[in-house]
Amino acid sequence: MDIFSLDLGNKQTKLKSSKAEYVLPSRYLNQADMPMSVGNSTMNNDLHTYSVPFSDDKYVWGRDIDGLHLDEYLADTIMYGARYDSEAFKLLANFALGLLASDFKAAKDQVLEVVVTAGLPTGDYADQGQLKALLKVLEGQHQVTIDDKIVTVRVRKVYILPQPIGTLYNELLDDEGFIQNKDLLDEKVGIVDVGGGTILIDTILNFELSGKNRHQFNTGVNDLYEAIANGINGDTSLYQLEKDLRKGNQQHHWSYRFSKNRQDDITDLVCKEIDRFTRRLVANVTSTLKNLDSIDTLFFTGGGANLLNQKILNTTFTNAVIVKNTEVANVNGFYKYGLSQQAQTKGASNHGKS
Repeated sequence: MDIFSLDLGNKQTKLKSSKAEYVLPSRYLNQADMPMSVGNSTMNNDLHTYSVPFSDDKYVWGRDIDGLHLDEYLADTIMYGARYDSEAFKLLANFALGLLASDFKAAKDQVLEVVVTAGLPTGDYADQGQLKALLKVLEGQHQVTIDDKIVTVRVRKVYILPQPIGTLYNELLDDEGFIQNKDLLDEKVGIVDVGGGTILIDTILNFELSGKNRHQFNTGVNDLYEAIANGINGDTSLYQLEKDLRKGNQQHHWSYRFSKNRQDDITDLVCKEIDRFTRRLVANVTSTLKNLDSIDTLFFTGGGANLLNQKILNTTFTNAVIVKNTEVANVNGFYKYGLSQQAQTKGASNHGKS
């Protein structure tokens, strides 16, 4: 039975199966809001139409959704409180399951049965109402129509983990779900997960979350985008800005593209705001983790971690590690956890037979 791993973040949706790995925006468009001229010019873009039985509308979703420049029409799932009860989140979750299932022939011919692993911010994970709401969205059978082709997937079992645990499993386990870094088993680990709408700070020992040395701040990297946008002279799109920041991060040189005729250098502004954001993050970490001296490794993960000023981090934290591929570290860890559970189940079954 295949494993579907989901990280349905506020800003980015990260998905993984044995067939493929996807990173897409956590926002979509009602097809009725697409101008006809745009609809006829997106043949080569990564945009697809989705529909589900519980909604009468059709929707457009894909990697290039922000390229339509229809920001005011996009349905964004970044919200707090009852996020998992919202129609926007239910639609996104079904689109995600459908997209992963579309890579499997069985989902088109019959019903594909899968196990799902997913994560919740630690504050939400501790809330039984939020936990049950996510389970209700994911469990059972899902029928999704993608570009007029129906796929059907039945979720047989759901594992929900505290979100930062994903990064820990990603560091601990290899690609087959077996332990590759035994030292981590005995370490006290701090994890700082810099997401779009939240920053999660947690302490983990023996794979148990500390109930005291943790905090969830509802001030994620979206705050950084907004601060930079406020410093740019002209009308800006947060979605375009996010794209340009990611594009320029490798060279540490950033520009904002208004159009093909105007592209402003914003490197100084970005560096200044990144430094401010990183210093605020450092203050949040030091105020939350009262036991910093006892933490063996302090991992920084999440989609916003690669924008941090590492020199500032290293000045304060001698044990700081920005994990590789920060954006997909959690979803990869969820997937590896699913593999490890399957291996344990198979081993127990074989032991019973013997």
